[in-house]
Amino acid sequence: MLNRLLAVYRSGEGLRMLILLSVMSIAMVVMRLTPFFFKMLSWNLFLAWIPLMVALFLREGLENRQLPRWSLWPGLAFWLLFLPNSPYIITDLFHLRSVSEETVWFDTMMIFMCALTGLLAGLYSQLLVHRLLKQRLTHRQTWVVMIGCLALTSFGVYLGRYIRLNSWDLFTNPLALAEIIGRSLFNPIALKLTLSYTFALVTLYVGFTQYVQRRTHEPLD
Repeated sequence: MLNRLLAVYRSGEGLRMLILLSVMSIAMVVMRLTPFFFKMLSWNLFLAWIPLMVALFLREGLENRQLPRWSLWPGLAFWLLFLPNSPYIITDLFHLRSVSEETVWFDTMMIFMCALTGLLAGLYSQLLVHRLLKQRLTHRQTWVVMIGCLALTSFGVYLGRYIRLNSWDLFTNPLALAEIIGRSLFNPIALKLTLSYTFALVTLYVGFTQYVQRRTHEPLD
């Protein structure tokens, strides 16, 4: 499996570009010389990579029959659990209101680079999952599932930014998490953020898939 993943890296232009963007982003964070930004952005960028790693692992394992076919569904549940971490870094722009005017130009670009890398990692992982699902579902069913995943991802961004929850809470305190989610469903801010992020993420994902199809000549339908 490890050798197979290394082969994916060597042949994957998109994956190499994401690694380059990650290195450049972390380099900017290190140059900032601020423990707060280093801990926040480096950790958030690491979390943003988890969905992509899960999607790559599932694709390679299923294609090479090293994973049983039924493992796709629990694997996708784990993937979806961490997917909100990819676009979440966009909300870190929130911290710009507390930085000084002398460094706001650098901090803006630094957070933007990290947010862009996380977002692209998430879009890439969604494309891999889309291709896995289209082998098992109809075209319409696959798109319904993908849009539903993006809506849940948007709600997850709200839970992370405003409620300060994270993906690990599902394992550490599931009952409290279920109660918080139930209350949040009736929160106007949660509804507005979820709808706005869903619209943005669906638009970005459709544009991303169109670009990839034209570049690789591999349709999703």
